Amino acid sequence: MLYKGELIHPPEELSYYILHKPMGYLSSAEDPHHRRTIYLLTKDIPERVFHVGRLDKDSEGLLLLTNDGKLGHRLLHPKYQVPKEYYVEVNGFLSDEAIEKLVSGVELEEGRTNPSEIDLIDRSEKTSQFNIVLHQGWKRQIRRMTESIGLEVTYLRRDTFGPLGLKGLPLGEWRKLSTIDINRLKREVNLP
Repeated sequence: MLYKGELIHPPEELSYYILHKPMGYLSSAEDPHHRRTIYLLTKDIPERVFHVGRLDKDSEGLLLLTNDGKLGHRLLHPKYQVPKEYYVEVNGFLSDEAIEKLVSGVELEEGRTNPSEIDLIDRSEKTSQFNIVLHQGWKRQIRRMTESIGLEVTYLRRDTFGPLGLKGLPLGEWRKLSTIDINRLKREVNLP
C-alpha cells in the first residue's frame, strides 16, 4: 500500500496459539547444532510468531506462541507474577521438610526463589510426584530447586500458563486461542 509516495505495510493481525511441546525439542527459532526446534512443529501456523518463555529440551508442556510483543513482554515481567503450574516427578522421597523448603523458597545463584505452591500427588522411597506453581521463570528453575534439596527431576511438564491449560491438546500439536482465552490472558497482565 502506498501513502504519500511511500510504501507502508498494514499492521499485522495479532495471533495467539498454544503448543503442547514434546521432550526433545528446543524452545528456540534456530539451533547452530541442527537439533530439532519447536518451530518444526508449528511450521503450518500462517503468521510469524515467537514463543513466550521457554521449556528446556528435556521438558514438555504448554508454550504460548504469539506475535503480540506487548503481551509477551508483560507475561514474562516479574511485576505481574503470572502463575505457571508444572507436574514434576523426582527420584527419591520428597519429605515434608523438602516441601517446606520449596514452598518458602530456596537459594539459587540469582537469589532466593519466590514462594511457590506444592500439591503432593504421591511419594515413595524411589520416586515422588507433585504439582508446583511458580510465579517467576528462571532458567531451569524447577530442576535447580529440586537439586538444592538433593533430588533430581526425572520428568517435567508445564500444564498451565496463567489461565491457559493443556486440556485436550495432544502432545506435539498446537491450537489457536479463542477470543475468550485471549481476553483472559490479557486480563492476567492488565491489558485491555
